[in-house]
Amino acid sequence: MTVKKYTIIQVFFVICIFAFSFTILFMYKNGYFEEKKVTLKYQESNDIDYKVYLKKNEFFDDKYLGKGKTYITSLIDHINVDFNYNIAFDHLVNGDYSYYIYVTVESGKTNGSANYWSKDYKVTDEKKVEVKNTGEYKVHENVDIDYNKYNKILMSFKKTLGILSANGTLKICMAIKNNVKGNDVSAPIEGKLLLSMPLSEMTIEAAIDSEENDTVKSIDKVINADRARVSKSMAVIYGCSIVFLIVLILYINKKKNDLNKYENTLKKILNTYDSIIVNVKRIPDVRDFKRIEVSSFEELLDAHSEVRMPINFYRDGDKSYFLLVNDKTVWIYKMGKLNIQKVKI
Repeated sequence: MTVKKYTIIQVFFVICIFAFSFTILFMYKNGYFEEKKVTLKYQESNDIDYKVYLKKNEFFDDKYLGKGKTYITSLIDHINVDFNYNIAFDHLVNGDYSYYIYVTVESGKTNGSANYWSKDYKVTDEKKVEVKNTGEYKVHENVDIDYNKYNKILMSFKKTLGILSANGTLKICMAIKNNVKGNDVSAPIEGKLLLSMPLSEMTIEAAIDSEENDTVKSIDKVINADRARVSKSMAVIYGCSIVFLIVLILYINKKKNDLNKYENTLKKILNTYDSIIVNVKRIPDVRDFKRIEVSSFEELLDAHSEVRMPINFYRDGDKSYFLLVNDKTVWIYKMGKLNIQKVKI
């Protein structure tokens, strides 16, 4: 490597340090290390459909009645409920969601002013689904509910405690928990789809309880960059860069000095002993010769004073070869940056 190339490397690293310094100042000035508020917006939409299946009877030809009707309790066989849940985000999210279906049997005063008792019964096991780089997903679950089973549970409660006048309600719920992250915001988003039906009455009507589908909600998060911590980290990085640059400059200067010393010494040898040195394009083939490797140019000169033959010179980059050939003997001196201190002229 030449002195010019070493200099170019030094200049390049100096420019890098200045560019790094300018970048940090620019980021501080433009508030990159200050706290900021990020938001994840989402919209939930849901739909509940259900069919009330009937026992065999002589009054209705249909197997079931659709939603929104009045149902005779004694004719109900079971209720089929179809839950549909959808959630859409304004950013791509990752994470998972889980859901399950349960029913709640509760009893209270007829005027609805207070509840006497309520109990949850799990209908399905919890299901968990992974989410990857998506902006929207849907959940669909269909389940059969044994209405008479829960009606009997309520009647047993009322008879046992002697509060036959109390009313009762069967609530069929799908509980959903979204654990997702998007736009640096992560928080659990819980949803619930609810279908309510009266218990222990002659006739009943169902009611669907769900939030408005067009409601856009949001989760906000303040990202605190911790300016002091960032400043300390940047100072450490900057200090290490400066130390590295200083060490690099010292190392390159040493290489440049060695190279300069090598070039100057070589030039001095060639000028001083121009009359006995011959430049060759390639190293002579001396594989069958007796090889004598000398440790200094002075020793090669001593050999030359005895054999009186010209010294062959060949340069290969940062290394120089001096060869003195006589009969079947060759004296060789190799000079490079690492052994120039041995040259004395």
